[in-house]
Amino acid sequence: MTTKTASPTNTVNPTAINTTVRALLAAGMVSSLPVAAQQPPPSATQPPVESIVVTANKRVEPQREVAGTVTVLNGSDLERRGARDQEDTLKLAPGLQFNKGDIASNTITIRGIGTSTTNEGSGAQQGPTGLYLEDVPLASATGKGTVLDVLTWDLDRVEVLRGPQGVLFGSGSLGGAVRYLFNKPRLNSFEASIKSEYAKASDGDGKFSLYGMINAPLSEDVAGVRLVAFDRRDPGYIDNLGTKKQDANDVHQTGGRALITVRPVKDLTATLVLSTQKTEQGDTFSVSPDPTRLEHKSPNNSTRNSTTDFYSLTADWNLGDATLTSITGRLKSTFSRLIDDTELFASVGVVVPQVYRPQSGSSDATSQELRIASNPGGNFSYVAGLFYQTQKGSSAAKQIDPSGAFGLTTLVDLTSTGGGTEKAAFVDTEYAFGGGWSAGAGGRYYRTTTNSQQRGTNFGAPSNIDVPNGSDSGFTPKLTLKYRFAQDQLWYALAAQGYRYGGVNGSAPFRAFKSDSLWNYETGVRLSPAKGLQIDLTAFVQDWKDAQFTYFQLNGRLPESGIDNVGKARSTGIEAALRYRIDSTFDIAASIASIDAKTKTDTQVPAGRSAITAVSGSRLPGTPRLQGALQINAKFAGPLDTQGRFNATWTHVGDRVMFLGGNKPADAFNTLDLGLTFAHSNWTLATGMSNVTNQKGILSITGAPGGVGAFSQYFLQRPRTATVSLRYDY
Repeated sequence: MTTKTASPTNTVNPTAINTTVRALLAAGMVSSLPVAAQQPPPSATQPPVESIVVTANKRVEPQREVAGTVTVLNGSDLERRGARDQEDTLKLAPGLQFNKGDIASNTITIRGIGTSTTNEGSGAQQGPTGLYLEDVPLASATGKGTVLDVLTWDLDRVEVLRGPQGVLFGSGSLGGAVRYLFNKPRLNSFEASIKSEYAKASDGDGKFSLYGMINAPLSEDVAGVRLVAFDRRDPGYIDNLGTKKQDANDVHQTGGRALITVRPVKDLTATLVLSTQKTEQGDTFSVSPDPTRLEHKSPNNSTRNSTTDFYSLTADWNLGDATLTSITGRLKSTFSRLIDDTELFASVGVVVPQVYRPQSGSSDATSQELRIASNPGGNFSYVAGLFYQTQKGSSAAKQIDPSGAFGLTTLVDLTSTGGGTEKAAFVDTEYAFGGGWSAGAGGRYYRTTTNSQQRGTNFGAPSNIDVPNGSDSGFTPKLTLKYRFAQDQLWYALAAQGYRYGGVNGSAPFRAFKSDSLWNYETGVRLSPAKGLQIDLTAFVQDWKDAQFTYFQLNGRLPESGIDNVGKARSTGIEAALRYRIDSTFDIAASIASIDAKTKTDTQVPAGRSAITAVSGSRLPGTPRLQGALQINAKFAGPLDTQGRFNATWTHVGDRVMFLGGNKPADAFNTLDLGLTFAHSNWTLATGMSNVTNQKGILSITGAPGGVGAFSQYFLQRPRTATVSLRYDY
């Protein structure tokens, strides 16, 4: 790899650093049910498009019968396309923007609902998009903890729910939700799979990965177990010129899960999930100062480690007309990382040999949901339930300058604890009047509480804070209207509200901030104008009230960050999706989203000592005005009696701004992925190449608060990467 020599920087007297610079240096410290693919044997002349069944409304129904927009990403299809993580997976859902970070710190926005593209200094608040694993929320009440990036191996499916999901999924699903669902044990067949894979990044190194799965019935139709294990290694491709470490940002992920299903009687089924996933990262995914070069210069590798343990027990009791479900979940996560701040110091004219931030933390969340849902059939369908979640977390962080240039070596030394609870009751109903018409109504009453505490020092000054407990409550409604004018074709209208935790700021005078809420007004049609052809069209308007924004201010000589409710924003857009199965060997899918997400009031955004005013009409960060995807799949007779399959995926992400107020723009980019597989008997040989044209598309930008100064770190999409894998299925 070609490297670039850093240009010399003039040194300054570190003791002369002003309060604005101190704000820049410390700001990051202060805030610190299976899919049923009903596919009959295809006709040689005109095959149908499969009907996909989802549980997005917590009851079984066809995907295209849902009043709302649900994108289903099939697990086996993701694997065939070589998807490894959220970066590969979520780009297939236009309208959703994946904002890349280092491991366990990605941020996700749907339909433009978000005020930050990074969780660095974004305040102690929930993200705007909910993440769920087996219907267990992965959201934190106070923004502490890690963001789980579920490995795609042996996934059943991923459901992307656009728009607020406050009624059924609660807090944290303000702008939408992403649900991961595992493959469940099969009780009447033995199955096993093993796959080895080699991946080589352009201008980077190569790595081997190994995956395995065993499914075994313990007692036919009564009990079964499914065991999954993986040792995944992603090649590095970014050089650290400071440590002279090439391809430093490699990733090693290990883990596995055991799923045990028992059916002691015909109408009672229980599934226990025990899962663990550990991820280690050799250095940051960011490059600087040039986003066209895969390099940066730091005296330390910014290592990251994250471990997540997940447990859930789901019991379904079929009562005849309805099913009673209990879901008990627990999510435990720990993290440790080292963040090098030397480049940040140098960018504001303070040159010291090194400054770094060691951090560690943990989070523990337990949840319980009890619900009853109608079984398919009949004019009246419903789901009603109770939900409870409690979460606690802790973190420790320091900022260290070994040179002692400021008169002390430990600039910041903080520990914090916090947590929250959510209690809720919810109901969602739909009644079919006849003549194709049906209407639905639902709502959720919630009550949340938060608590937090901080101990330590900030630039030598005590920073011991006991924050008053916060509490909030409210009701989120939902209304739907549908008209089915033909089989598999309907029109719908929807009005639904979502919300996010409120809380109390962690510094005097301990100002409370409210739950922010979002109304989504949406209408759409699901069309099947010809055999094998499906077209979905959706239009929406989203009004965001009391939007939570992070602010920075100076309290004497020390910087502080907090959260405030500062006005309104609006997102409007159009989404379209097409699927056309031309014949039994060839099909195409296309989707596009056009989104205009802007503030409706003037908003103050951080700018060191002062502030920048984002005037009404400013773009919300991270969301392109235009985003699209095109997928092509073709089957053919391969050599040596193999069955061949070719797939191509093209995605487009439009231009964005990465900070509220227009700071740090990012250009549009395109990505092309290709894949080719050959299957014979139990063996499958697959080859693929992602980002064929080796585009350096920017997925997020971090830097000084609010985009002040020249310092920027660019998180780019993965460069061109070639893979080859061999799989055996028994």
